[in-house]
Amino acid sequence: MWERHIDAPAFKGYVSADYRSVYRELAKLRGRVWKVLEWGSGLGVVTIMASRMGFDAYGIESEPDLVEMSRTFARTYGPDARFTRGSFIPDEFEWNAADGDEMHWTEVDAPAAYDELEMELSDFDLVYAFPWPDEHVLFRNIMRKCGHRDALLLSYDSREGIQLVRADDRCERLS
Repeated sequence: MWERHIDAPAFKGYVSADYRSVYRELAKLRGRVWKVLEWGSGLGVVTIMASRMGFDAYGIESEPDLVEMSRTFARTYGPDARFTRGSFIPDEFEWNAADGDEMHWTEVDAPAAYDELEMELSDFDLVYAFPWPDEHVLFRNIMRKCGHRDALLLSYDSREGIQLVRADDRCERLS
């Protein structure tokens, strides 16, 4: 897949995560969380993996070609995984530089995808994301301001590895 599409506009900036590490974290969270949302789901690997593990799994992606590819993969590997196109940033989120919100690569022009899912960010127990460098604070702030107080944010960073934080005001690191 990658070799066939590496030059396609949809793959501009696409970077895959450490899926084995994400799988191990999801396995630890079984029985604690049920509804999983992947922000910037790309090819849908984490969403499909979560669905196959028994989670109610959704993915939001702004790039239409990647959404279609993820839906194609889901038909074969995880038919219960659901994907939608749009922004993972809820309409009610108010960006504030004083809070450390920085956006470098995150798509902000697309409409929020939650209406198409007929859900809100606060409906999810766990959000998985692979933030661009310098956008970790932004992702935590979105969860803190718009997510459910007890929700968890699982993120991957190629430098820091896997991090799990609670969405409440403390955004405490759990792993």
